[in-house]
Amino acid sequence: MLQHDEPDRLYSIEDLLQGYDEKDPMAFAKSWDFRTYGTYVADGGATPKTLDIRLAQAGHDARIAEALKVFLDRPSAPKLVGIMGGHGLPRSTTGAYAAVARLAKHLTQEGYLIVTGGGPGAMEAGHLGATFSGATDNALEHALVALATIPRLPDKMDTIVAPDGAPAAGSEHVFDDARLWLNQALQVLHSVPELARGESLAIPTWYYGSEPSTPFASAYAKYFQNSIREEALITKSRAGIVYAQGAGGTLREIFEDVEQNFYAKTAAAFTPMIFFDPDGFWQHDAKFDKDGKVISPGLNVYDLVEKVFQFGRKDSAEVLKKIRFTVDLAEIDEVVGAHAPAARLSL
Repeated sequence: MLQHDEPDRLYSIEDLLQGYDEKDPMAFAKSWDFRTYGTYVADGGATPKTLDIRLAQAGHDARIAEALKVFLDRPSAPKLVGIMGGHGLPRSTTGAYAAVARLAKHLTQEGYLIVTGGGPGAMEAGHLGATFSGATDNALEHALVALATIPRLPDKMDTIVAPDGAPAAGSEHVFDDARLWLNQALQVLHSVPELARGESLAIPTWYYGSEPSTPFASAYAKYFQNSIREEALITKSRAGIVYAQGAGGTLREIFEDVEQNFYAKTAAAFTPMIFFDPDGFWQHDAKFDKDGKVISPGLNVYDLVEKVFQFGRKDSAEVLKKIRFTVDLAEIDEVVGAHAPAARLSL
């Protein structure tokens, strides 16, 4: 087993991309981040092969948790808002990706710290908006145009690592496409002066290490254990969580949040849940053609989420006011703003 680092602070994108050469077709494979993922795979992935490996990973994750605590322990505690959503959401100048970026820019300007899982898709859009919070709206729109030229990561990203942790044979073209995807983001990032960039926090995991971490976050609490990382995402996003379009992973996060809110001791401790999408993704089920192809995506959680709290809480009328299916910025400001003081006390 390679010796894992013992971090005493959160990672930066420069840390994760150490060894990355934008001109090298295999640049992604040579980054420190991906090489650590390769070690993780060779060491057994989610089920470490030996106790020594398990202890080393646990030690790393404990240090990252401590670094995260230090990062958040400020004289004026940050107002954290989580943005959850699918890693497959394509970069675009319209639709869900652009809407999330504009929302994140607005929330950052309002003094909130955006927190996501640090991956592509909706997560990248959240950090993109935060990064451009000190720039003009026009600058963000130009960034969206530039990113949309390479809208998606290549297919088969989950097959690019062999069981021994080395790049899988025959995956060279996938690595090169991933490099181009990442290069486009780096080019956009470098177009923003450092002093104009807004702060944001990413909490990714090497469990999904085949996907590049978005380079737009200003700090990365990267874990080996996905379960610890998921808990950190939900428990730290205490001013509210915004749910963009997503699928399995986002649904898990929704119902982890539902569980925590279900057992919140008071309505004041109930964290706002914002289902945010211009297409009403969370309010209707997907529609399919005769061949089973999706023609209108959607996962209707509206009734179920409300019924959970109506069934289980005597104060359901009060807590349901904190669940919103909306894209209205003023409405979102009102809900998270009202909860922010209580969230900062509990942080």
